[in-house]
Amino acid sequence: MTEVRRMALVTHDGKPLAAELRQRLGEIASERGIDIDDGEPDLVVALGGDGTVLRAAQLAHAANALLLGVNLGTLGYLTEVEAASAGEAISSILDGAFEVDERMMLACDLTDGDRSGSFVGLNEVLVERASSRRLVRLEVSVGGESLAAFNADGVIVATPTGSTAYALSAGGPIVSPRASCLVLAPVNAHMIFDRPFVLAADEVVQISLGGHDQQASLVLDGHEGSEVTSGCLIRVGRHPQPLRLVRLSGPGFIERLRTKLGLPR
Repeated sequence: MTEVRRMALVTHDGKPLAAELRQRLGEIASERGIDIDDGEPDLVVALGGDGTVLRAAQLAHAANALLLGVNLGTLGYLTEVEAASAGEAISSILDGAFEVDERMMLACDLTDGDRSGSFVGLNEVLVERASSRRLVRLEVSVGGESLAAFNADGVIVATPTGSTAYALSAGGPIVSPRASCLVLAPVNAHMIFDRPFVLAADEVVQISLGGHDQQASLVLDGHEGSEVTSGCLIRVGRHPQPLRLVRLSGPGFIERLRTKLGLPR
């Protein structure tokens, strides 16, 4: 069990309640002898919605810290508690009364001419066209075997967590976060067969920007990572270190899914 000595708070600046809640949680931390430290936290608390949780996930994963999502908006799929229960949730965590839900993370490596970079994502890696007037030519291979070359708006590689995000809108399957797999989903592909693929968790997807004078954007969890050009190579696979989400007594995956999608009972 992780002993929490340092806590980081990641807030949604557009939510008036966030500043108030940040102060209140800071007071609770001080009373319990917990330092507020964004550098090397043991616990990261996201105050906002799913977008805030995705930002906080970067900090939590880099520090191998616990992550708690506090919902300040409508239904937060990745958040664990509502704002009114945030103080009680922090106390429970500090008392050790919680469980850890490990979520797969993605490792993305980019090589584009003399330029290279490495990125990490919780939901998905997206390669999408940079221009609204021109499709992008994508060449995709899985595990070293060529899969297809096609023109499209883009292609998504998602985790089970990300299967209910953009990949779902692109026609991908809903995958339990307890599953161990990757989802590969073309976005508006101009080919006869454009179905999504469910891949083994240890497979590596390689995406290359084909053709001449091509431009695209590499986006992770909704945040642009880099602009890419013809001939670039993007490799996406499971990161060896999972994200550690705090789970208390909130609703499970099925109940969250039913509520978010408005499914009838």
